[in-house]
Amino acid sequence: MEETGLFEAIYSQRQFTRYKTDSVPREAIDKIIDAATKAPSGGNVQPWHFIAITEQDLIEKIGGLYRDLWLGSQGATPPPGESQAYTSARYLANHMPEVPAMILVCADHSKGYMSYTKGEPIERGRYASSLWLAIQNLFLAARALGLGTRITTTHLREEQKVKDWLGIPDHVETICLTPLGYPRGRFGPTDRIPSADVTSYNRFGQRS
Repeated sequence: MEETGLFEAIYSQRQFTRYKTDSVPREAIDKIIDAATKAPSGGNVQPWHFIAITEQDLIEKIGGLYRDLWLGSQGATPPPGESQAYTSARYLANHMPEVPAMILVCADHSKGYMSYTKGEPIERGRYASSLWLAIQNLFLAARALGLGTRITTTHLREEQKVKDWLGIPDHVETICLTPLGYPRGRFGPTDRIPSADVTSYNRFGQRS
């Protein structure tokens, strides 16, 4: 698998809503998840668990739930003047049951920090920091392999259904669901506020 360098991946990473139907190789999925597990982790607890979803019936179930929840919240018909961001998100909602693969990132509450009694649940703020670092690793690794991803959390409104379908135990919480596939569209520069506008030195608002 041809890979992209780190800085090129960072500067050209995009969230995608349109995916080709080509299947994602198991080797690529394993490599992406392995990269995610190399993220920094507070207390080295590593509270993550990743569920790669490749079975078509599960993708259709979860994707259908996502579609119904998203459209139920935002409306089935685009309002006048809908932004491009929402138009793209609407497209994904309608086509989520057709994506070639998904990865569900979870928090395993059975893992605790050293300051806690073993088995005691982890504080949300402490494990969330590790999980989102792992998710960024996952996204960058996918980009390096030419695969698209997107942060979604809409499924959380009906999280128990997803947990039941995937056999997820009570002590595991779902955090982020990303579609995974070869994108329809190109990687490229993202439109962001210049870093100088959000950077201070030594005091807030001080530029030098």
